[in-house]
Amino acid sequence: MTDEFSLIAKYFAPLSSEIGDDCAIIELAPGERLATSIDTMVEGRHFYADAPPDQVGYRAVVTAVSDLAAMGATPRALTLALTLPEANDVWLSQFARGIEQATEAYDIELVGGDTTRGPLTITCTVMGAVPADQALTRDGAQPGDKLYVSGTPGDSAAGLAVINGEWPGHSQYKTYLLTRFYRPTARLDLGRQLLGVATSAIDVSDGVLADARHLAEQGGVGIRVFSDQLPLSPALQSIPDIEQARRWALSGGDDYELLFTLPADQAAPEGCTCIGDVFEVDGEGEGVQCDLEVDVPGYQHFEPEPEKPRITPKPPVRPKPFRGATQFLAFGFGSGLSPKAPGTAGTVAAIPLFLLMNQLNLGLYSVLVVLGAGVGIYLCDVASKELGVHDHPGIVWDEFVGFWITMWAVPVTWQTVVVGFLVFRVFDITKPWPIRALDKQVHGGFGIMVDDMVAGLFGCIVMHAGWYGLTGAWPLG
Repeated sequence: MTDEFSLIAKYFAPLSSEIGDDCAIIELAPGERLATSIDTMVEGRHFYADAPPDQVGYRAVVTAVSDLAAMGATPRALTLALTLPEANDVWLSQFARGIEQATEAYDIELVGGDTTRGPLTITCTVMGAVPADQALTRDGAQPGDKLYVSGTPGDSAAGLAVINGEWPGHSQYKTYLLTRFYRPTARLDLGRQLLGVATSAIDVSDGVLADARHLAEQGGVGIRVFSDQLPLSPALQSIPDIEQARRWALSGGDDYELLFTLPADQAAPEGCTCIGDVFEVDGEGEGVQCDLEVDVPGYQHFEPEPEKPRITPKPPVRPKPFRGATQFLAFGFGSGLSPKAPGTAGTVAAIPLFLLMNQLNLGLYSVLVVLGAGVGIYLCDVASKELGVHDHPGIVWDEFVGFWITMWAVPVTWQTVVVGFLVFRVFDITKPWPIRALDKQVHGGFGIMVDDMVAGLFGCIVMHAGWYGLTGAWPLG
């Protein structure tokens, strides 16, 4: 039985040096003010039940950090409130990994939070520092200003179309769009660059038109948006209906780019595009004008009877691998589908193949291990891309190869097989240096394989040293 304290200790305390007290203490330098924001994601509303847990965790952090970018703030601390229907070890380990990757990417420390039981809900509160006399706000746009947006809005909406099987463009862009949906970029450097320069700013969470309306209403001005000036990624430019691409850019939301206004004589930062201007209005005339008609200008949580919700809930089902032989092999002939400890299950499944390979001479065994590693890089790379994730808990071919390396040239008895299994699992789970660094920093199929291969190498050294300690002879002697 898992209580909330053991859950925190196992998955989240290792991500922080601050968790443990009733409160976290945040220190600010002289001349700084605290900027804070909170963001909530609910299963079925903001992400599907079968969304990859690491992607959900990463996205939850970035969507909150993006609010700091919109204020020109520098991240200082993060708290996480997590409501779970059950304490699923596989889901939690991958979710915690996504949280860890995001906090490292944006240099923000997890300092506390809360856990409880209920429908899956993730709430991140972020705190940042902003100069006392400077902060980006929504209410400063002036007539004559130009409207700019960073990056290429619309990619996240197209990524959702990929998830829903509705992507009309080239298949080569699917991985890119899934990354843009699950792993958006918080524009922190741009936000700080705009301090003292931009007259207003906001991050694009609800859509360019909806968020431009916030700038217009709070500034008491009107804003014109020109659809033909929208910067579209090559992915969006690849679809036959260019107006659909522009509608995604105007109203899709979840891009977390920065939308801001600058005086007309102010040069725009690199990577930003002018998409409109600000004009003076009288009375209640403020609002947003656009030359392209959009049925739904942006997302609203409490839109009465929406025709199309942001995320149409799917029934909670497990991800379905095995779209082909590649995924079947990457999942270790199905062993990776174990609901508990798939890595351990994958290592167990590697034993029968090891016993078969061990019937060969050491040279042929070594060749097969090298071939297994090369094939594994390909299998893991293809399978992870097909599933739209950087890694998947069910991909266990790396455990196969890691165990085979552990047992290289080790005399085979049932005792050495058991010990080799345990030694490899210890290294694979604890991930001593440099295994953890490789796991975090190296991506793609090679990244999935290399940490387990190094764990296997460490295991092999321990097995050979242990054999020498017991027998006084090296296995190869």
